[in-house]
Amino acid sequence: MGADQTPRPDYSPSETKKEKTLFLPLFIVASILILCALKWRDVVEYVNGEAQLTAQYQKELQNHLDEADEAEQYALVALTNGWYTCVHSGFALYFLKAGEVWKYGTTTKGEQGRYDYKFLRGNGVYYIVQFRGTLHECLKEEKKKIYTYPVLPENLAREEELRLIRPPYNPIRR
Repeated sequence: MGADQTPRPDYSPSETKKEKTLFLPLFIVASILILCALKWRDVVEYVNGEAQLTAQYQKELQNHLDEADEAEQYALVALTNGWYTCVHSGFALYFLKAGEVWKYGTTTKGEQGRYDYKFLRGNGVYYIVQFRGTLHECLKEEKKKIYTYPVLPENLAREEELRLIRPPYNPIRR
């Protein structure tokens, strides 16, 4: 009444399979170490036996330092009355009137470096610079705007259950 059972051979992984499974992780680790070594040579050079940064890396550092001196705090503002993406508060979409804030942010890249035209128009917003200064100053301005958003007149004009604690496209207060 049942199928004939043939005894199954004992299966135990062979040594070659273990070697193959160890080869891949070792290969990955070795590759990462090689990449790190190559990057080291791109960043550090020895002059008269002394380690120093390459000219290219020093230039990159200076560019970042210069950017930190020239930043802007901006707002993305609704172009028209309509439904806009909301990334918090349980609303997937949120109704904004034209001119209301959708997001506050800070950048050292300017409008074109931060957002492309397709993103801005696709989301129905425009970019307004609200403050220019150092990166630190702009980050402080951004924080002030986000933290005081609950008492912004446009937010207070809404019915209480529709008020937000931050603009619709600011996921966190940071």
